[in-house]
Amino acid sequence: MSNKKKPLELAICMGSSCFSRGNKNNIKVIKAYIARHGVCDKVTLKGHLCEGLCKEGPNITLDGEVFHAIEASTLPALLDEHLKRQD
Repeated sequence: MSNKKKPLELAICMGSSCFSRGNKNNIKVIKAYIARHGVCDKVTLKGHLCEGLCKEGPNITLDGEVFHAIEASTLPALLDEHLKRQD
């Protein structure tokens, strides 16, 4: 039986509204965070199409929980918090 924990699933909205409102830059921040902290085995990063929450964007989803109005400056703390839950 394996004790390996399931990676944090991070889904980023790639819809035109979220992408232009910040997720284009958020992807760069997330990738840099993953590389800097050496957590590529602890995070699964994927994109998804618009979910109709454009007015609340840019949106990301962490393990099924949707976060709205995500700014690049708040991403590292949010990722820190969720990765600590994985430990």
